[in-house]
Amino acid sequence: MQPLNFILVPQGQEYQAVIRGLQPIQSSKIEVLPIPIGGKYLSVYLKEWLESEAVKSQSFLQVLVLGLCGSLSPKLQVGDIVVYQNCLPLISQNSIQNSPDKNSVIPCDFNLTLALHHRLIPSYLVWGLTTERVIITADEKQKLGQLYPVQVVDMEGIILLEILTQAGIKVAIVRVVSDDYDQNLPDLTPAISCDGKLQTIPLLKIMLKHPFKALKLIRSALKSLQILQQITGKL
Repeated sequence: MQPLNFILVPQGQEYQAVIRGLQPIQSSKIEVLPIPIGGKYLSVYLKEWLESEAVKSQSFLQVLVLGLCGSLSPKLQVGDIVVYQNCLPLISQNSIQNSPDKNSVIPCDFNLTLALHHRLIPSYLVWGLTTERVIITADEKQKLGQLYPVQVVDMEGIILLEILTQAGIKVAIVRVVSDDYDQNLPDLTPAISCDGKLQTIPLLKIMLKHPFKALKLIRSALKSLQILQQITGKL
């Protein structure tokens, strides 16, 4: 596998976990970039980044996206490592009663994906679904898993793949499952600012309003972040 140039990871705890994972590897020359959470500001960020000298000075670009994701399959549990084969968008943010458009599927780089899958044993090859909001109920997760040919959900994958592959960059996505197929979550979407940052005070208010869901999410997220840190050291 050819060396990676950049690792892109959602800012906050996911970014910190990746940084901790790379600390023992003093010789690592991979640049880790904290990207906005969700797609509203991510597109702007990526287009600006592609015009930067750090990108334009590279003759060959290979990018790895790391982070957490939610399970849409009963076969995937908290802490499982997944390597994306493809990603597609939710057709409508207001309804999940629409059929997926096969033409909207964007593949990750085949060779890089396969190499990472073999390196990260055990890991699962999956299809990912990208949404603009946090999928919070087990019922909706299960319906999405039945309606779409996907196993996990995130808030950045399709945007990253679309913009970066159009720019001729080889992209792979590796994530760790942070919430189960049958796990209800507190709605964290209001805590995400317009520029893709998770705001502390709104987040605390949401957590206090839903203590049981929040406690379960904290436990599962801590486990997943620890695994994210561990796998970063294997890259």
